[in-house]
Amino acid sequence: MTHRAYVTPQTDDGVVSRVLESGPGTCLVEVAVPLKSQFLDLARGREDELVFASRSRLARLGIEVTPRGGITLENDVVRFEARMETTIPAYGVGDMLPQVVLPGLRVGRLVFCPPERALTSAGVLEAVEAGEINLPDRFSVDSTGRFTIQPHRRLFDLARPLKLDDLVSVVATAEGRKFLNGMQIARDVENIVLEPGSGIITSCSMFLHRHYVVIEHQSNGGCLSDLGDHLQAVVLDPVSTRGTRVFLEIVNRSGETIVNPAVTARIYEAMEQPKIQRPSVFAVPPVPVFDSEKEEFDTLRAVFDRLEQKCTNGNYFDRLCAVVDDWSAVAQGGEPKILWPDQPHEVTDIDSLRSTRDYSRGDRPQFGTERLREVADNTGATVLLGYFPNLVEHVQICDAALRGAVGRIVFRRASYEHGPFMSAKDQNRLADYRSLGVEVHWCNDDWGHVAKHVYRGYRGYFLKQEDEVRLRNALIISIYGSARPLSQVDEDNLRELLSGLKALFGEDLAILTGGGPGAMQQASKIAHSLGLLVGANYIETVDQGTNKDADFYQCFQDNNRHNRQRWFEIASFQIFCTGGLGTLEEIGLTLTDMKLGMIESAPLVFFGAHKGEPYWQHLGRQFDNMVQDGRAPAWIVDNVLLTDDPAAVPPFYKRILELG
Repeated sequence: MTHRAYVTPQTDDGVVSRVLESGPGTCLVEVAVPLKSQFLDLARGREDELVFASRSRLARLGIEVTPRGGITLENDVVRFEARMETTIPAYGVGDMLPQVVLPGLRVGRLVFCPPERALTSAGVLEAVEAGEINLPDRFSVDSTGRFTIQPHRRLFDLARPLKLDDLVSVVATAEGRKFLNGMQIARDVENIVLEPGSGIITSCSMFLHRHYVVIEHQSNGGCLSDLGDHLQAVVLDPVSTRGTRVFLEIVNRSGETIVNPAVTARIYEAMEQPKIQRPSVFAVPPVPVFDSEKEEFDTLRAVFDRLEQKCTNGNYFDRLCAVVDDWSAVAQGGEPKILWPDQPHEVTDIDSLRSTRDYSRGDRPQFGTERLREVADNTGATVLLGYFPNLVEHVQICDAALRGAVGRIVFRRASYEHGPFMSAKDQNRLADYRSLGVEVHWCNDDWGHVAKHVYRGYRGYFLKQEDEVRLRNALIISIYGSARPLSQVDEDNLRELLSGLKALFGEDLAILTGGGPGAMQQASKIAHSLGLLVGANYIETVDQGTNKDADFYQCFQDNNRHNRQRWFEIASFQIFCTGGLGTLEEIGLTLTDMKLGMIESAPLVFFGAHKGEPYWQHLGRQFDNMVQDGRAPAWIVDNVLLTDDPAAVPPFYKRILELG
């Protein structure tokens, strides 16, 4: 199967280029939107099919961005005037608006919405039945293909009054959306009452895999709705629109009260991006062409073997560091541009074999990365490392990266002491490399491949480059369970369960396990047999080994166990199979994360049987006791299913997620 990325045909975010008028609650600005040649070729001459979509984080603060006048695509930048105004007085943003509406503020993008890619009513129904999209409960579709979104009976209030620093954090920083998620708290109501001139933040449930949705807005050519008007954040993108907190921002511009507002929208087929040609890990000319990833791995491993045999002798300080200038020459036996050490140190005493933790401030440890200062600025060099960088190497690599001297690192071993497992400090260093634009690749002898480090949200994983698009597209379900095997009955039921979830959510489904034997390995093998992507958060433990079934993975040292739980955040749902103490700990961590708002509250499935009854039934009773005594939130009871019946799970998901 060829896997493609599905994207909305759109520009990058436009920014405020000039502030024309500024006052409490309203500003008039000039917006500049950059245009790439591909977008110009797509949309030039079809400007009436363009929609301006403001940034979601602005709309969630009740800030409306309304373009004034038409849009013409001529040059590489399009400029137009827009009115910015506040619509939710209770949020208290109005008086602070002039202090954040400044040149450079990102406000929104242009989206191409060609009629020929809009789904008809029959097309919507077909996509829903095929699991290609999951729409909110009680949706309806008219004869033209428009569907009506009935929001949840839920409002989002602020946990505390916004301060100027809060507002700046939301609208102007990379972490702004995450910060806003913590600030906005949900409040269920019997009915949403929208008074004249007021606005509210509410939500719906929706899962978009290969489509994007455009909500109708009066300035898009639609009519002012009697059920409310959505703010200009009107586009819901594929992949990123998945869950129960798909925010809707609705205002009442009429003179009468609206009860339980609704909005209408159209569904468009997303654009397919062909699979990107996989480059070599050495993107320096001349780049060799490999027939397969295995050939690339074998070639790279041979280079590591030769260089390490020449310049290392097991001394911790003699860690291989090489800068590749001409990869083709190096692959054929030539020397790298830089190779360290020139002469290995003689191993004379135990201090020569000291570990990463042993050197003190007075040791002044010296590593090959010091020689990166010899690499010219903006070279973007590839650096080969025998081990993942320690603190000293990391600082020197970052310094070179800031000069553009280093573009990628390729390491062979994750740890000098812990084999393939990484520490919490290593995870932080990987995040630093991402921030500095340094690619990281792992010549992984245990897996027999060259893995690239890529991010899904805030969490990074290693994988073969051919699976990068699949990871980006996947709806991920975490599956926990014992290192002991499931019974044959439970294994068969798990297969039926995953088949049912694939039918519900479509082909772009993946599972994530702890990467151990037993239930985790059985789940991985079942998922692969169904054509699903498999991930693993491997942990270094004495009581279980690791399987090698994962397509994407991260590895954690034993003292990094609780930090490892953060990497399960990329999953939308959690399934707990029959398990023991380790699984029980993971249940507690997951529920605590939900309680604290660190991850979204989602349906939890406890799956498996014990002597003819659900394995986790006693835990379910304990949940009831905790809720009755006020020691746990009430949503736990509603969001938990304890069952050994695979057919019960998809309907449970649809009910809790409020999907049609």
